[in-house]
Amino acid sequence: MLTLLAPRFWGGHLLMVFCTAAAVALGFWQYGAWSHHRDDAARSLANVAAVPLSSLMGGDSPFPGKSLGQPVTFTGSWLPAGTVYVADSFLDNRNGYWVVTPVLIGKSAMPVVRGWSAKPTAAVPAGTVKVTGWLQASQGDDTIDTNTHDDVIPSMRVASLVERIRTDLYSGYVVARDVVSTSSTTATGTEGLKKVTPSSIPAPSEFTGLRNILYAVQWWVFAGFAVFIWVRWCRDTLDPTRASDSATGEDATNEVDA
Repeated sequence: MLTLLAPRFWGGHLLMVFCTAAAVALGFWQYGAWSHHRDDAARSLANVAAVPLSSLMGGDSPFPGKSLGQPVTFTGSWLPAGTVYVADSFLDNRNGYWVVTPVLIGKSAMPVVRGWSAKPTAAVPAGTVKVTGWLQASQGDDTIDTNTHDDVIPSMRVASLVERIRTDLYSGYVVARDVVSTSSTTATGTEGLKKVTPSSIPAPSEFTGLRNILYAVQWWVFAGFAVFIWVRWCRDTLDPTRASDSATGEDATNEVDA
């Protein structure tokens, strides 16, 4: 065993320690990301007090995962030309459409789910408005919009709105809870629509969390493999004939195959 402590072998030992420690640490990092994702999904913020949208994110900010479902409030101007209808949206077990119209806040627009309709039609809002609603992340399914020339989209993906709205978009959307017109018009944009409740909002995809835990397992397997290689190297160093016999056996096998 003292042979393995010779200075010429220190490099191999240090390499094993570094690779193993790095793999274990990266595994725990991915495990932590999975835990945070699971905790975020389990949290219910629907009934907490609303906060200004600007305190959580700006127009160019990534979506704040810990604020999923957080009630927010903001003021802006309707962009009626950007109205779309999200198909296969259920409310009280009825299939219909979410009516979505962006609200311009400064230089960026926040898509707002104004309500639910049985058909892809709704009154067009106008003017300035104050919105209070639940902040949601862009839906992450892979549904393809087969007709980009109409106003119907298959899911509430912010990416699906880019070609329809000629301004920068926030990285999420808001489901309206209260809408108050702040201009001369008395219309709020919710007339004739049913309110979308938090219970009818589709849950976010679990793929990200699953991916994190699989990455964690992958890193830990790599750590185990690094230890295995180190143990094998140590055994071959202590007993050179073992490595020689192993190599001879492999050569003989190759000759037979040939």
